[in-house]
Amino acid sequence: MTKRTHKISISKRFIASALMGSLAFSLCACGNHPSPQSVNRNNLTNNISAAEVSGKAADEAFITSSADFSIELFRQSVQTNTQEDNVLISPQSVLSALAMTANGAGDSTRTEMESVLCNGMTIEEFNPYMYTYNQQLADSDDVTFHMANSIWMKDDADALQVKEDFLITDKTYYNADAYLAPFDESTVNDINNWVDTNTNGMIDSLLMEIPDQTVMYLINALAFEGEWETPYKETQIIEQGTFTNSNGVEETVPMLNSCENLYIEGEHATGFIKYYKGGEFAFLALLPEEGMSVEEYVDTLTGESYLELYENREYQEVIVRIPEFSYEYSTELKEPLTNMGMEEAFQPNANFTNMATTDTELLYINRVLHKTYIELDRSGTKAAAVTAVEMNGETASAEEEAPPSVILDRPFVYAIIDTETGLPVFMGTVNTVE
Repeated sequence: MTKRTHKISISKRFIASALMGSLAFSLCACGNHPSPQSVNRNNLTNNISAAEVSGKAADEAFITSSADFSIELFRQSVQTNTQEDNVLISPQSVLSALAMTANGAGDSTRTEMESVLCNGMTIEEFNPYMYTYNQQLADSDDVTFHMANSIWMKDDADALQVKEDFLITDKTYYNADAYLAPFDESTVNDINNWVDTNTNGMIDSLLMEIPDQTVMYLINALAFEGEWETPYKETQIIEQGTFTNSNGVEETVPMLNSCENLYIEGEHATGFIKYYKGGEFAFLALLPEEGMSVEEYVDTLTGESYLELYENREYQEVIVRIPEFSYEYSTELKEPLTNMGMEEAFQPNANFTNMATTDTELLYINRVLHKTYIELDRSGTKAAAVTAVEMNGETASAEEEAPPSVILDRPFVYAIIDTETGLPVFMGTVNTVE
């Protein structure tokens, strides 16, 4: 008989041997959820009963820590990439998947993960902020923003016994559905189908196979689709535009011309912000100064300097030109995360005893898989991301001046941002458009 994946639901208890105890209440409708209808984009502290934080300072702490993580992960990812390739990561996807994982960590492993993911907060304080912020991102009538989380557990009672409290926490704050599965070819298909569905078909697969020693996946998927707030007219499109790639080679690509009203000027780059319909999300572009590669520019960025660029945006007319582009990107994030200080979680001596116990008494992160997709054209932007944490059980003047211009006809940095905070949901580089 073919083994089937089955979702843990309110009507079924866990098989007693699959968990330390049976789960007699719903993981699909947990009564401890903060109230979604109380979400307010202007106040990240609503409904944070589980965290002893409040007020503007707490909001700023969350935004600052998230910006630090986002920019450092982006910087590390660019450093490990080749100059010819485009990069695209979703810090929010990675942060969600790793925060779910951190809820199962203990002792020094937990402390280390908290330092990298939520600097200055404990994971217990961080979870409610993540819940509220993720709800805010999805709370839009003008763009499509979908996020989903899931936990896939090997259906082998001898090898893995998952902790109830861990599953409850991740269901409460990340709405993570839990599945027991045989971890064979059928599970590969089930996970890939889940990814395809929850990225609106933009990423159709994540796994080719499941390693023998893998006992759990913690997966985040998100999808964004937004139309430009001001549609392009045919007269604003140059069908045979020119983009000079990172190797100095000219590439032919449609170019989108417009005049925007938010200008960015930093020490080594100029840029602009262009809104999507509704104004809750925007495309932010940064063009490094002449002679500086995107890799060199990204190396100068920090969470603080990025937020300063956003906060110091000027309401000034700016002429812009954007190339149409699309690409997909996939990477493993072990090296970037290790470089950021999250080392122990990848070692066999990691402590994930708050997540589960195993027959080998070992449980650690084997890989952090990250896959993204983006398509930007004259209509708007589509982007998707999936992150999987793979757990193993083994070892102005008086004279009128011409407005500035930012012509993206050479390699540049960009982000899709939440305009309330400026935080990047997606962040990437364009070194080539072919």
